[in-house]
Amino acid sequence: MLYLETCFEKTAARVPDAIAVDDAGSLVTYADLDARANRIARYLVAQGAGPNDRVCILAGKNIHAYAAVLGILKAGACWVALGTGLPDERLRHLVGTIEPTVIIVDPENLEAALSVRDAADAPVPLLLLGATGSDASAGIGAEAELDVLASDKPAIEGRSPDDLAYIIFTSGSSGVPKGVMVLHRNITQFLDLCPAFFDIDEGSRFAHHSDLTFDPSLFDLFYGWMRAGTIVPLNKSSYRINPALFIRETGINVWFSVPSAISNIVESGGLKDPSIASVKHLLLTGEALPAKVVRAWYEAFPQATIYNVYGTTETAIISHWYKVPHDHDPEQVVPVGTPLPGFRVRLMDGDEIVPPGEAGECVDYGSQISPGYWADEKETSAHFVSDPLDPRMPQTWYRTGDLLRLRPDELYEYVGRADTQVKVRGHRVELGEVEMALERHQTVAEAVVVALKPEETPHEARLIAFVAGREGAGADLLRDHLLKSLPRYMVPSRFVIEPLPLPRNANDKIDRQSLADRAAIEETKGA
Repeated sequence: MLYLETCFEKTAARVPDAIAVDDAGSLVTYADLDARANRIARYLVAQGAGPNDRVCILAGKNIHAYAAVLGILKAGACWVALGTGLPDERLRHLVGTIEPTVIIVDPENLEAALSVRDAADAPVPLLLLGATGSDASAGIGAEAELDVLASDKPAIEGRSPDDLAYIIFTSGSSGVPKGVMVLHRNITQFLDLCPAFFDIDEGSRFAHHSDLTFDPSLFDLFYGWMRAGTIVPLNKSSYRINPALFIRETGINVWFSVPSAISNIVESGGLKDPSIASVKHLLLTGEALPAKVVRAWYEAFPQATIYNVYGTTETAIISHWYKVPHDHDPEQVVPVGTPLPGFRVRLMDGDEIVPPGEAGECVDYGSQISPGYWADEKETSAHFVSDPLDPRMPQTWYRTGDLLRLRPDELYEYVGRADTQVKVRGHRVELGEVEMALERHQTVAEAVVVALKPEETPHEARLIAFVAGREGAGADLLRDHLLKSLPRYMVPSRFVIEPLPLPRNANDKIDRQSLADRAAIEETKGA
C-alpha cells in the first residue's frame, strides 16, 4: 500500500454498500463517503492544494471530518487536525505555523475558524461542510459548490510515498506545540502489519474514541476501513462520563483508548452489563495498564482480547504490542511486549546502554519513524539523532523520552516518562514504578505520584500520591502496603485520597500537570 487513503478506497470498491460510518444513527455507505471525499479533493485541487501542501481541519468527530481527511489525502495534500475547543491564541499559532492552503470546518466550529482566519497575516479560504449556501465574497465555500463537481478521484501528478500524509501537534517541553510530520510510507508500513497482529473480523464496529489530534484515532479510522468496518464516533458528553452507556447503545466491537477510560467501566460496575460483551478487542495505550483491570475484564468477558500497546506519534501509532493472556498474573506488571517487525530498540541512559532489567530511555529505529517536527529544526535535532553507538552510521534514531525496561523473558515494560524520573535522598526514582505498586492494592483504582522540588534543595524531591480509592483506602494502609515492596525512599510522604475519576486532560489521560500544580499550591499553603 503506497498511500494512506488506499486502504479506504480498496474497501469502497469491494463493498460499496457497506456502512462506513454510523454517526448517532446517521448511516453513510462506503460509496457515498468515497464520492463526497472525491468532490472535496477536486475542490482542494482547484484551490491549489497538492503534494505536501497542508489543509487544516477544524471539526468534531463526525462525518464531515472523515470526509475531509479522505478528501485531503485524495488531493495528495497533508491533513492537519487543529482540535476543537482550543483557545483562539493557540489556534492562531497553529495556523500561522502550518500556513494551510484551506481550512475545512463544520458548522459548530465556524465562528472559531473565522476568528483565526481573520487574524492571519494572509487570508485563508474556508470550506464549510454540513451547511447549505456559501459566501464567496467572504472566502467561504460550502456543500453547494461540491455538488457540481465530479465524484471520481482527481489525478494527482508528482506524488510519492515520501510525501506528508498528516501532521499532528503534540505538547512541547518548551510550551510550544510540536508538529509531528508523518509520511505515507510511515503510516502505511504500520497498517500493512496490522492484520497479522490484530485479528479483527471484517465488518466490525470500531469506536472512534480519541480526537483526530491524538493518533490512536487513525487506527480506529483506517484500520477500521481496511476491515470493512463501521466507524462509530463517541461524541455525547454522557458517553464520556459513562463509556459503558456508549457501548450498550452502539454495540461496538473494537475499542482503543488509554487504560483509565476502561478502568472507569470496571470501577463503576459497568462489567455487570451483559451488552459490554459486544467488545471483542480492546487496545490500550498511553498509560500503565493495571493488571487488576485486565483480570476483571477477562473474568466478566472471557471471549474478549486485550492488547497492551506502546508507541508515539513519531513512530506512527504503535511500535510495541502485547496480547495479554487470560491467565496473566494480577500481581505482575502488564508488559508492552515486543517491537513490531522493522523496529530496532535500544534502552539508553544518556549515551550508554543500560544493563538488562534496568529502566532506560527507549530509542527507536525503523521505517515507521517520522522525519521530524514541522518547521522546528531545534526540536528535530534534539529527538531525531544519529546512531547513539556509532554516529557514523546513516540511520536516524528517535529518542522517545519514555522509560522502558527489558525483562528476563525478553518482554518490554513501560515504566514512565524520562521527565518523571526524580532523585529522592540521592536515589533515582521512577514515579511510574511507585504508581504501579500503589495500584496493586485492592483499595486503589487510580494513582498518580508527583514530585515537589523545594527551592532550597531542588535536586531532592518529595513525593505526593494522589489516589482515587475504594472504600477503606487510607494513607496508613497504603504506606504499609508500599513498604512491603519498595524501599522507604520511594514511599510518598503524603497521600491524598480522591473520588473517582482523577482529573483528565483533552486526550482522556490523567491530568498529571493539574495534580502537580495543586500539590504545589497546597504545599505553599502548608496543607
